Amino acid sequence: MKSQEIQRVSITDSVVKKLRESIQAGEYKQGEKLPTEVQLCENFGVSRTCVREALRVLQALRMVEILPGRGAFVAKKLPMEEESSWYAETDAQFYDFIEVRMAIEPLATRLAIERATDEQIEGLDEILKSFVEASDNKDLTKMIMLDELFHSEIIKIAGNKLLVNINRELSRGNKKYRSESFLDNTVYRNAIVPHSRILECFHKRDPEAGAQEMFHHLNITKNDMDYLQRKRGR
Repeated sequence: MKSQEIQRVSITDSVVKKLRESIQAGEYKQGEKLPTEVQLCENFGVSRTCVREALRVLQALRMVEILPGRGAFVAKKLPMEEESSWYAETDAQFYDFIEVRMAIEPLATRLAIERATDEQIEGLDEILKSFVEASDNKDLTKMIMLDELFHSEIIKIAGNKLLVNINRELSRGNKKYRSESFLDNTVYRNAIVPHSRILECFHKRDPEAGAQEMFHHLNITKNDMDYLQRKRGR
């Protein structure tokens, strides 16, 4: 990693920390609009790229909601400490999660492509761009968060409240498996091409192809975990 990349990652993390502390301290109220990117650049003395990356990280942490054309807002409901859930009671494992994801995410992708606005597609473009940059910088923490954000935003765009609630539970339980796959340097870049293909279907407004690409992507994820299990002798 180049020295300037290390410096930029460090600055971005600093902006994330300061904004997070301000939100938690109540300086910015829930649902309140944050200062503009230009204002944040001036406040922190950093580049617009660093501010955008910091906002994407906070969005992945569910502390900020980015509305294309309107700006960034503090989440109306800030995330709480992890609490017990239905999947914990059933001792759900990776293959339980992936089977459910392979059932609901192609459906969500089909609905999202049918319903997405141009601004929402632009938002997905920005997430993918940040994901590729994090991959180039080998910033695995950001990759994990942005991968989750990409999938969650698609389900959010689908506009089905049941799918959103199911996905929220799945995302919480799936965190450790997402981390395991991204921490292996032989598979951590495997999400870039599938994400790009899914996003291409949004631009083409092709819901059936999008659903197929999402299923294919999740199948690659399943195969990656099979590989990691064999590699670790499990």
